[in-house]
Amino acid sequence: MSHQTLTGEPSVPAIDIHRLARAKDPGLATEFHRWPLPDYIWPALERCYRSSYCTESQLRISGSLTPRIEAWVARRDGCISAVILFDRYHDHVRVLNEVFVLSEQVLGDFAEAVFGLYPKLRVIRLRAVKIDALPKQYIGLSADISDDYRLKLPASTDQWYRSLSARTREKLRYYLRRAQQRMPTFSFRTLGTNEFNLAQIKQIIQFNRARMQVKGKRFGMSAMEEHQICQIMLERGQLSIIEIDGKPCAGLLCTSVGGEVFMHVIAHDPTYDDLRLGLLCCALTIEDAIAKGCQQFHFLWGRYDYKTRLGGEREALAQVFVFRDLSAFIQRPGDLVAHALASARAWVRRQRQP
Repeated sequence: MSHQTLTGEPSVPAIDIHRLARAKDPGLATEFHRWPLPDYIWPALERCYRSSYCTESQLRISGSLTPRIEAWVARRDGCISAVILFDRYHDHVRVLNEVFVLSEQVLGDFAEAVFGLYPKLRVIRLRAVKIDALPKQYIGLSADISDDYRLKLPASTDQWYRSLSARTREKLRYYLRRAQQRMPTFSFRTLGTNEFNLAQIKQIIQFNRARMQVKGKRFGMSAMEEHQICQIMLERGQLSIIEIDGKPCAGLLCTSVGGEVFMHVIAHDPTYDDLRLGLLCCALTIEDAIAKGCQQFHFLWGRYDYKTRLGGEREALAQVFVFRDLSAFIQRPGDLVAHALASARAWVRRQRQP
């Protein structure tokens, strides 16, 4: 039987858990949970990172949750301060958390704990993580492989508009006025989970596919990725949609976690290219997020001019390797090659983007 702590989190059962307390930091205690993970791991994971890529839904739908998964939990003065999920192999671990901020201190604590518990482990791998510095007590590699264009949302839409350039403000007002004049039935709305259906999700994706065809470009979403985005939208998505005569003409597929909005797909019907409905839908979605008191809007990866014009600032997402010691670093040339190739591929993608 589990018990509740003063913070509302259940106390930790003794089965399948290893506790490590650091004498040099008596306020910190860490523990490892094997599968099946305690239920409170998931809300704690969301609370710590507020990322769509650190949720049970995302990890399950992407196929990442298996009986191999373990969780490392850090508690500071009894309260959960960090949760890292990982897959453990013979001599390395792969961290499942992605698109989240990880401090040098927390990564160092995790490395110390996991290397201490599993003597055969040689390296820790992380992907798509926001990190300012690597723990100095270990040999580490870090390279930008992706990015997240992030907009910190102000308290009001007036403040947001004032933060934009005069040209951008003028253009947005012009596009909206023109669309409303030419299409008197123009309407915008944001729908939460259970307020939209699969057909509406697929319609927005089809708009994206059609626009790529018009431009003579390859549609970048695989059938598997399309299935996954449909499933995550049905579970915890947010659909922003512009309609004309009651028919969808543009939309955004987003997810929201703890006041953070993540944009996954933006698209409009190519018939309305001259009305800039995709840009309008994005701006109106940001207005809606501000009105709801959200903290940040994530445009995610891809260098596109509209993201910076609407206030997004690039934050690098890195691939990180942390090696146990010099011997592990020297004996794993494959990791060094994989690291270099991933960095090179990311550089090539950035050069190809507009």
